[in-house]
Amino acid sequence: MNPPALLLALIAAASSATQASPTNTSCTPEAIAALEAAASKGDFRAQFWRGTQLEIGECGPKDLERANSLLRQSASQSFPPAVHVLGVILRREGKDTEAIKYFEQSAQLGYQAGFADIGFTYGQGDSPVRNAVLSYAWLTVAIAREANAPLRAYLESSRAKVARALPESDLAKAEYFAAGLREKFSSVPVWSDKQ
Repeated sequence: MNPPALLLALIAAASSATQASPTNTSCTPEAIAALEAAASKGDFRAQFWRGTQLEIGECGPKDLERANSLLRQSASQSFPPAVHVLGVILRREGKDTEAIKYFEQSAQLGYQAGFADIGFTYGQGDSPVRNAVLSYAWLTVAIAREANAPLRAYLESSRAKVARALPESDLAKAEYFAAGLREKFSSVPVWSDKQ
């Protein structure tokens, strides 16, 4: 993943982790046991949080198999941060086509980082799905939906770089696709963990 996309993914993950975290996510044995118990009972937030801890090796050694299982369980309950993180993992593994499916699913659930990460994935120079027109279009939708001014500015800067590389005819196509995407997602509310 390129540095700007990694930066946005980390910002989004930190934001979603704050919103999606159970009461106690410390690394004490009691907190870990409580997360495991809640996860085993199907609590999608606990599954997401514990899966994320195991994915990055927080609170103990990495356990990618268990992390993936917990994240998939959480995602199967349509928890947007879990759906998105599965996309991030797939993109990290070089499975961009599969990652885009998860990013779009998280976008359909209103998860802001999903919109941006589709745009970034299509914009990666080494990606097998590279498509500057679609990168521009998805970044345009991400900008329109983003309330956080610094993140919006970052997205605008990223889209401007994509636009500079597009011929005028492709820029018109990108604007056309962006209008269609804005219409498609106009009725999708921005996800909040308070829903």
